[in-house]
Amino acid sequence: MMRARDIMTHDVITIGPGASIHDAARLLSEYNISGAPVVDDAGQMIGLMTEADLLGKEGKTVADIMTQRVTTAQEDTPVENIAQILTSNRFKRLPVVRGERVVGVVSRADIVRLMASRWACGVCGAEQAGHQPTICESCGADAAAFDRDLTPRMEMSARH
Repeated sequence: MMRARDIMTHDVITIGPGASIHDAARLLSEYNISGAPVVDDAGQMIGLMTEADLLGKEGKTVADIMTQRVTTAQEDTPVENIAQILTSNRFKRLPVVRGERVVGVVSRADIVRLMASRWACGVCGAEQAGHQPTICESCGADAAAFDRDLTPRMEMSARH
């Protein structure tokens, strides 16, 4: 079973609560992201700031507009649970925490990327798509024998 730690983005872009709205907009634009966890000086997450907050709320600093009640996941949260949280709440991302510290973020795109994954069996070379297989359908090897392959396939990347 795939867990948050298996697909999350580890290098999380964060912002402080005292940052200006302009700096927040610039951060999202520069990194081409739609939101960022807000962390205090001790590195603990105190909120989440998104494009929707920038566009729909008024204030001068991130602290003025950030969402303070944030749903999070743990590193061992199953991906299926994260997908359910994202879709049922119409979230685009879910911070992954260890205690109060952000250690990753799982986005919808991360889950779509997982769905697009191919897994190659190291024993027989058979390929399976989607989530990591628990057993090879061809030779019976267990999950440890599989390697994830995300390279684009020619028939999918060629434009006609």
